[in-house]
Amino acid sequence: MKKLLLVTLMVCVIGTFVACRSENPIMETENSYATETTEESVVENDVEEIPEDTSNEGEEVVELPQVLSMAQTYTTRYEWQDDIWVLYSEYSNITMWEGAEEYPEMDGTLSEIAGMQTRTMDDEADNIISFVQEIMDANSTDFETQVSTLDVQVRRADSVVVSFLSDSYSDYGFIEDFRGMWGSNYDAQTGEQLLLSDVVLDMEAIPGIVLEELNSHLWAGDFYQEAVVKDYFANTPEDNISWTLDYNGVTFYFGDGELTESGNGRQTATVSFAEHPELFHEKYMNVPEAYMVRLPLDQSFFTDLDGDGTLEELNCTGFFNQTDRFYSQFGLYTDSDGYYHYEDLFAYDFQPYYVKTEDGNHYIYLFCEESEGESRDMMLVVYNVNGGGFIRVGDMNIAPAYIPSDTFVIPLDPNNMLLDNYDSMAQDAEVYVVGSDGMPAKK
Repeated sequence: MKKLLLVTLMVCVIGTFVACRSENPIMETENSYATETTEESVVENDVEEIPEDTSNEGEEVVELPQVLSMAQTYTTRYEWQDDIWVLYSEYSNITMWEGAEEYPEMDGTLSEIAGMQTRTMDDEADNIISFVQEIMDANSTDFETQVSTLDVQVRRADSVVVSFLSDSYSDYGFIEDFRGMWGSNYDAQTGEQLLLSDVVLDMEAIPGIVLEELNSHLWAGDFYQEAVVKDYFANTPEDNISWTLDYNGVTFYFGDGELTESGNGRQTATVSFAEHPELFHEKYMNVPEAYMVRLPLDQSFFTDLDGDGTLEELNCTGFFNQTDRFYSQFGLYTDSDGYYHYEDLFAYDFQPYYVKTEDGNHYIYLFCEESEGESRDMMLVVYNVNGGGFIRVGDMNIAPAYIPSDTFVIPLDPNNMLLDNYDSMAQDAEVYVVGSDGMPAKK
């Protein structure tokens, strides 16, 4: 399929982190303390001088990575012929917003990716237009708008690793409702592509863990056969495996038909750092305490929501009206006791972010696009998802900072979010933090 070839070409270029105890303990008697002077303990005038704790001396203090500052630019193309909407094409590119001087190699890599994606998507749109007339001549009464989108979502962006998930959708020509997920991972310092073998120390253990994850979550699927997963990893070249290097582990993305018969949908599985630290290079397990992750709709995300050291499944979804191209409902699911939540929400698009704060709280920040094109006015709805349950915290007329034209500063750091508050008198975007109640608070 032509689309598949284009996507493959694109991702090939795209794809390229005990206190010191005295040897002579103090013995309490009825009227006094019997002590023995040692190098660690000196008693003068019946007052013990507590020795300085040197138990951590010589240990290397590991500095936590810093969350990077990035922006996302959208390019949208509409084409009409004889009052018929024939083409809808949209794609996004990720660039450094701040810190390009500090990470010049990564900045250069992002620029190269943006250039390739732009050329690929523009060429694809031109090709669609070139054969639209043929499609209309063959079936003019039932002609449907030809659609192609590419949404690049940041999975991790810190001073160690930059990881993206390219979420593509195609419904044109002979391609019907094709959706693909492709992960791209880079060393933030060098800008070089990371291979799976750069991150995972023992690939032989991965199939068994992935099988267990696939079979242990409510929405990920069940009853997958061991041989199927093992054969997939044995027979798939390393550079054809789709994966992202997340803050809590490595996530694998399986397309429709790769593990089961076609028509059963896509599958996702995360091998976590916490449960399998022996499998990963230590460098990539060093992550910030607080971060935000953009989530794709209708695709499972795994994280520890209840603090028990194991992963819970989180899934964001929406009811989409294909004819009018807008969402009318938003849903949240977890496999913690089968929790689910649905509510009526109108939006041209949903942009959910998983938020982990330093104090161990978990939230979903859902940005709802209330207009199309240009400024894309938004409303933010906040959900507390601690423990896998759901509490709607509140909503605000606030959105990621808009930088003309069609560029937004991505919220990636709960302690440093550049947001536009539509209800504020401020002329420019302001810096916010995730407050104690989960809502954005001005910094």
